[in-house]
Amino acid sequence: MARQLARAAARLFARRGFEATSTREIVEEAGVAKPTLYYHFGSKEGLARALLVEPLEELSRKLERIVETAGDPVVALEGIMAAHFAFCREDPDRSRFFLAVAFGPPEAEVALLTECRKGALEKWTEAAFGRCVESGVLAAEDRETFATMYRGLLFMSVIEHLYHDKPLGEDRARVLVAGLLRGFEGARRSGPDHPR
Repeated sequence: MARQLARAAARLFARRGFEATSTREIVEEAGVAKPTLYYHFGSKEGLARALLVEPLEELSRKLERIVETAGDPVVALEGIMAAHFAFCREDPDRSRFFLAVAFGPPEAEVALLTECRKGALEKWTEAAFGRCVESGVLAAEDRETFATMYRGLLFMSVIEHLYHDKPLGEDRARVLVAGLLRGFEGARRSGPDHPR
């Protein structure tokens, strides 16, 4: 029942928004009685917390393991992107709900639930960028531009998957990271004095 409720809520929150979705609509969509929602989650806010907080904490733990165990910093970058892609494939409605919260009004109650979790995800991604600089894979002066482009590729791939049904294959992260690094290596080789 709890899983059924969570899936129904994620679907509605993703389509209509958290604030615009009533508990009545959630239980009707799930085909359960209202007390079932209160028994499993306590409230609509508790349901949102279960959909976002716990899964984001698990994703953060995965990113930490990737950064701490990958010997090769490029493998860490690939692993972080692949973990985000797996998170989206696992439950697309939950991911759409997360994006709506992440890019919605920052002062909304539901946005405050995810704020520190977003910081934890960012912390491990930044650590992976740092490892690339330390190992010489990436020049220190390229770090910020690389980080922006990496995030752009990650988010655009996720958006294309979630909203345009484009596949996020198992090798997608490896291909994107390799292409991005090749572009930075090519720019470094050509240098500022060589026309591109």
